[in-house]
Amino acid sequence: MTLQELNALPESERITQLKKYPAKRPDTQSLIKDWDYTQHDVFDEELRPKRRVLVKEQEENKDGTIKSPAQFRWEDVNRMALPLEQDIVNIHTAFTVGTPPKITANATEASEQELMELLDGIHQKNKLPYDNKRLVRSWFAECEVAEYWYVKPAKEDDPNPTYRLKSMIWSPFRGDTLYPYYDEYGDLIAFSREYNKTDTKGIQSTRLMVVDNQNVTIYSNGAQIEQYPHGFSKIPVIYMKRERPLCDKIRTLRSRLEVLLSNFADCLDYNFYPKMVASGEVVGVRNKGMTSEIIQLENDAQVSYLTWQQSPDMAKLEFDNLTSRCYALTNTPQITFEALQGLGNTLSGKAFKFMFMGTHMAVSNHAETIEEFLQRRINFLLSAIGSLIPKYAPVAKRLQVNIEIVPYMIDSLTERIADAVSAVQGGVASLKEGIILAGITDKVDEELAQIEKEKGKELFN
Repeated sequence: MTLQELNALPESERITQLKKYPAKRPDTQSLIKDWDYTQHDVFDEELRPKRRVLVKEQEENKDGTIKSPAQFRWEDVNRMALPLEQDIVNIHTAFTVGTPPKITANATEASEQELMELLDGIHQKNKLPYDNKRLVRSWFAECEVAEYWYVKPAKEDDPNPTYRLKSMIWSPFRGDTLYPYYDEYGDLIAFSREYNKTDTKGIQSTRLMVVDNQNVTIYSNGAQIEQYPHGFSKIPVIYMKRERPLCDKIRTLRSRLEVLLSNFADCLDYNFYPKMVASGEVVGVRNKGMTSEIIQLENDAQVSYLTWQQSPDMAKLEFDNLTSRCYALTNTPQITFEALQGLGNTLSGKAFKFMFMGTHMAVSNHAETIEEFLQRRINFLLSAIGSLIPKYAPVAKRLQVNIEIVPYMIDSLTERIADAVSAVQGGVASLKEGIILAGITDKVDEELAQIEKEKGKELFN
C-alpha cells in the first residue's frame, strides 16, 4: 500500500494499518525481565519459595494428645542474581562503538568542506558518540530502536536558527511501541510511535505519533489532534531491529548459575557453624561460654563434630564452566582483574588482537546492521542540511560520505610506529601514509610539511 492509499483510508482503518507490525514482535516484558536482574526467577517466591523452619517442637500430654502444637516460621532463602546480560551487552557496545566510527568523504571543493564541517558540528552538538552507545545498547538488549530528528525552536541569540537539529531515541524500554510501515518494495514510507502521555490534570492518554516523508501526525486515543510538516525531504526516523537479543542463548545458563549460587549460599549458611553429634548420655557442660568447655559424659558416651563430606569443588567447577560458556557463546572476553592479572606485560598489541579476535568477528557481524543504520543517519543529515540551508542542497546530493565502525583495541604505540617506519623504509608506503599508520596526529598534512621542513634544514647544516 502506498502512502497516498494509506492516507485515503478512514481514520480508524488507517491507524489499524499503521500498527501492523511487519514481523513477530519481540516480547518486551520478557526482555526487560532478562535485563533487570531484580526481576529474575530467583526472586520469584513461587519459583523459589521461602523456607519453613521449626521454632518449637510439638508438646504432648501423657495420653498422647497434643498439649501445644509445633511452631514454625518462614525464613527467606538466599537469592543471588547475576546481571550477565548487562555485562555482556556493555562489553559488546564498548567494542563496537566505544571508538567513534570513522567518517570519510571525497570533499575537495570549499563548499564540500564547509558541508563536512556542518556535519561534524551536528555530531558534536548532539553528542552523537554517546548516542551511538545508547542506540547500540538498546539494539542488543531490546531488539529494536529508532532515532527521531527534529528542528528545535531557535534561541533569540542564535545566529543560525535553522541549524538547531536535535535527535531523540525511541525504544521499548523507554516506554515506546514502534511500528515501521513498509511499502511493497520494502521502503519505509511511515513510522509510528505509540506512547502514554499524562497531562497537567493527571489524565493519561495513549498517543500515536506518525511520521511520513512530509508530516508528523499525532493521534490521541484514536482521534487526530495535531498535524504539522517536519520540514525535511526524507522521513526523519532511522530504525534498526533484530530478531533476538544478544544474550538470548545464555538465558538458561544464567538461570542455572543463579540457582546454583543461591543454593550453595543456603548450604553454607546452614553448615557454617560446626554441629556436634553425641551418642550416649550427656550429663552437662562445665565452663559454659568460656574458651575451654568440658562436656560431662556417662555410660561410654561419645561426642564428635559432624563433618561435611560433600566437597564444594563440584559446585565451583560447574559455576566456572557455566560462566565461561555464557561468555564464549556470545564471543565476549572476560575482562576482569582475575582474568588479566597473570598476563603482566607479556602481551603485545598484536597478541591482544589475537586475544580479542572472537569479539572483533562478532563486531563485524554487528556492523551489518549498525553501519547501515549509521550510514542512513549520515545520508539523512546531509539531506536535512540541504533542506534547511538551500545553498548546500546540490552539494549534499553529490558529496559521498561513508562511515565505518572501528572496533575497540588495546593498542601499542611503539609497535604502530615501528610498523609505519618499516613500511616507509621498505618502499611499500609513502611518508604521508606512514604518518597515518603511526596514528600519532590527526593533522597529517601539517605534520608532513613540518617533517619536510626539518629535513631541509638538515641538508644545509
